[in-house]
Amino acid sequence: MTGFLPLLFIPAVAKASLPPLSVGARAGVIVDAKTGKVLWQKDADEPLYPASTTKVMTALLLLEKTSPDELIVAPPDIDKVQPSIMHLKPGEKITAHDLLYGMMLRSANDACVAAAVHVAGSVPAFAELMNARAREIGCENTTFHNPNGLPDPLHKTTARDLAMIGREAMRRPDFQRVVRTERYRVTRSLNQSDLWMVNKNKWLRKDPSADGIKTGFTTPAGQCYVGSATRNGFRVIDTILKSKTWQADHGAMLNWVYANYQKIAEFKPGEIAGEVAIREGTNPTVLAIITTNEYMVGRRGQAAVTKELEPLPDLVAPIKKKQRVGYMNVTDEDGFTYRFPVFAAEDVPQKPQLVATGNSPAFWVVGAMLAGGWAVTRRNLKRRVARNRFGTTQTRTY
Repeated sequence: MTGFLPLLFIPAVAKASLPPLSVGARAGVIVDAKTGKVLWQKDADEPLYPASTTKVMTALLLLEKTSPDELIVAPPDIDKVQPSIMHLKPGEKITAHDLLYGMMLRSANDACVAAAVHVAGSVPAFAELMNARAREIGCENTTFHNPNGLPDPLHKTTARDLAMIGREAMRRPDFQRVVRTERYRVTRSLNQSDLWMVNKNKWLRKDPSADGIKTGFTTPAGQCYVGSATRNGFRVIDTILKSKTWQADHGAMLNWVYANYQKIAEFKPGEIAGEVAIREGTNPTVLAIITTNEYMVGRRGQAAVTKELEPLPDLVAPIKKKQRVGYMNVTDEDGFTYRFPVFAAEDVPQKPQLVATGNSPAFWVVGAMLAGGWAVTRRNLKRRVARNRFGTTQTRTY
């Protein structure tokens, strides 16, 4: 079978009601890190000040735009950046790798400015990169105006947008390593008395399931947090904006989501997703397989409703093993669909061309072409012989 293949799990049951979750934060959201599904929200699209949670985007761009060992030189006015600094001095050199630890652990505002100037030439130019990257991720209510989150009436985002940025950053193993680190010793060209960066995220020391991401505070913004935790085999990203007690809010959100949600469908590497049609191949179809660990999260007691194999249109041989040949769409009873790619399980060579036989029209066409070519070749050969014998091309009558 080919095309869309709806495969039923167990029949959908009546939606279970979830217990209420009350937090003191002005806005918040919890999303599944794998699929991006929103599991809980409170005023998630209200633009608010993000404080130092801004640095998640700054760190992401630093990773994307530099190599780890790339040297960054602090600009001449770096010592004017206040507060929360790693005491960079004008002209001081530090690798992008170590600057990142100062930015994310100590929440160093001067590290953000040094990164911005290095990557884009100026803070305003870097802010343009931040906003462009936010739009690529899908953020609809974000306007960044600086790389560190210091108070600025033009610098606002939302709980939902910050969660999306955090989810994008946590796709990177190098980012994950940084934000779950509690202490790190940097190497720098100056200021050798200030080398240890200690993570301001106190939740890392309280919760073994915590794996990031970033705290933030200014008076206008209140306490802010973008967090990540992995329990029961799946990760969630949560965002808290304008809270008085971010740790209490964050703890309540994690306990609530893991008490009420679980994996409802899992897919393992090597699992067969189905067959997709191929034109001009030695086989008319190829098996499509899943190559990564995939899963869906839903309410406890909920069943994933359907999965569909979506082949790429008009696949033509040859097909290479591990070539992408389609997508698997998994839809839960809320109507949320998670889509991930599937790949060819084997090579499918192109079908050999038909060989012409004496009884086929193709035989006579090919024969005529060969005969014509032979005649031209014979005539050219005669002329070369004539040139060799008489010194010039002779016209002879037979």
